[in-house]
Amino acid sequence: MSEGVALLSLDRPESGNALTHAVLHELATAVSGLRDDPGVRVVVLTGAGRDFCLGGSLDELERLAGDVRAGDGRPDEPALAPVRALAEVVLGLATLECPVIAAVNGQAAGAGFSLALACDMRIASEKTVFHFAYGMLGCSTDGAMSWFLPRVVGPSHALPLLLEQPVLRAAAALRLGLVSAVVPPDDLMSVALRRARALARSAPHSVRTAKRLVGQGSLSLADHLRLEHDYFVRGLMTEDVQRGLNARNSGNWPEFHGN
Repeated sequence: MSEGVALLSLDRPESGNALTHAVLHELATAVSGLRDDPGVRVVVLTGAGRDFCLGGSLDELERLAGDVRAGDGRPDEPALAPVRALAEVVLGLATLECPVIAAVNGQAAGAGFSLALACDMRIASEKTVFHFAYGMLGCSTDGAMSWFLPRVVGPSHALPLLLEQPVLRAAAALRLGLVSAVVPPDDLMSVALRRARALARSAPHSVRTAKRLVGQGSLSLADHLRLEHDYFVRGLMTEDVQRGLNARNSGNWPEFHGN
């Protein structure tokens, strides 16, 4: 970790960073560790090698499908372990208090696409390709793809995408708002880390509450206003707000410490 930024890398390049049960278990453990580290202000998630993540293990999916067909449609819990593990990772990333940036290099397919969607923002290289992948296997989505996608690109775009499942190259992803920037492959990590360091210098209360409030999409306007008001008042009690006010009065840029 450097300057409050933690780099989390999927490191199985020989398999396209496929999400086996073992990899998902390691990833869930890593995400849990980041949650417990008060020094982490931003997380950058990327993939080693050519690809971001080619999705779940097809071998494990085939075993799971076989178990379902052989039984009464209810596979035993051990067979469902990879599915449960993916859900744990996605929920863990989405509920981190700090922002999570996906630096999407190469292909993001199936569950790998879902993993990118679980991040708060996505920066793509010019070689990035998003594959839905589920339809070609006859599967429905998992990893909360169907929950995140309407919130990222809007319902009017999300449903046609989920029905038609086109291959989305970087330029198309940018037009849809799926990614916030497209950069040359050699610049991807430097751009992602530069944005992460800028976010890490922001007041933690401001960043944390922005993420919480945007995630409260099911609240009524009145309830949302009450929650927003509560967070605002709590912020006034922090030393960071006083630092911000003092810096403004002196014409300097404040340094926020998170207390």
